[in-house]
Amino acid sequence: MFSKFRLLIVVIVIHCMLVSPIWADNVINVKQNAIELLAKADEYRNFKGKSFTFDLKLNSMETGKDDQIFTLKVEILNSHTSLVIYSEPISERGKVLLMAQKNLWFYAPSSHKPIRITPQQRLLGEASNGDVASTDFSGDYDPHYVDTEVVDSVTCHVLELTAKANSLATYEKLKLWVRADDFKPYKADFFGVSGKLLKTAYFRRYEKLPNLGEKEQLTSIQIINPLTEGKQTLMEYSNFNVTEIPVSRFNPNTLNRL
Repeated sequence: MFSKFRLLIVVIVIHCMLVSPIWADNVINVKQNAIELLAKADEYRNFKGKSFTFDLKLNSMETGKDDQIFTLKVEILNSHTSLVIYSEPISERGKVLLMAQKNLWFYAPSSHKPIRITPQQRLLGEASNGDVASTDFSGDYDPHYVDTEVVDSVTCHVLELTAKANSLATYEKLKLWVRADDFKPYKADFFGVSGKLLKTAYFRRYEKLPNLGEKEQLTSIQIINPLTEGKQTLMEYSNFNVTEIPVSRFNPNTLNRL
C-alpha cells in the first residue's frame, strides 16, 4: 500500500515537472499577445514613434442644448509629449495644453504662467484633457487579455487595461474591444478609481491617408455619457502630417510664444 502511495506521488511530481513549463509558457504567451495586440490597435492612432500633427474638432452635444464646438491643432512628439493649441472659438484662442512626460500643463493668455492640471479634467463635454493629449494606450496602461466577444455582430478581442504606476494615465482602468479581423479599436469602457463607469467610446470611422502611403487612420470617436441619455461628444481628426517637430516647442516656459 505504501509503495503504491509513493508511486502515485512520483507520478504526480513528474507530471507537474512536465506540465509546469508548458503552463508557464502559455501564461507568457497570453501576456505577450496582449501587449502585441494593444500595439497593433495603437497603430491606427499614431505613427510608430514618429512625430506628427493633426487637426481635431470636438463637438459636444446634449439633448435640448446648442452644440459646443472647439477646433484644436495638435502636435505629438512621442507617446508622453504633446501640444494641444486652441484655434476656435475665438474666445478660446491662445490657450494651450502641454503634456510633458509626467506633467500636464495648461496656459491661458489671461494668466502669467502655465498651471499644472490633471488628465481627468474635462476639456469639452465628455472629452477630457487626457483624451485629447494622448494618442496611444500602450504608454500608460498594462494590458491583460480577457476573452473574445461578439459586439454588434463584430468579433472582438477583449483587453482589460490597468494604469501603469507613476504614469499620466487618464483612467484607472478601461476595457477595450479590438476587432479580431484587423485589430482596429472598436469600443472602450472607461472606469474611475472606484470602479464606476465614466464613459463609453465608439471608434466610428477609419480613413486611408493619401499623403501618407494610404495608411489607415482612426478619424472619428464618439464618446457617450452612460448616466445622461443624449449627452455625447464627437472627436473628428483630420489633416494628419508626419513631420519633425522641434523639442523646444514642448516647454512650459515658452507656451506664451506659440
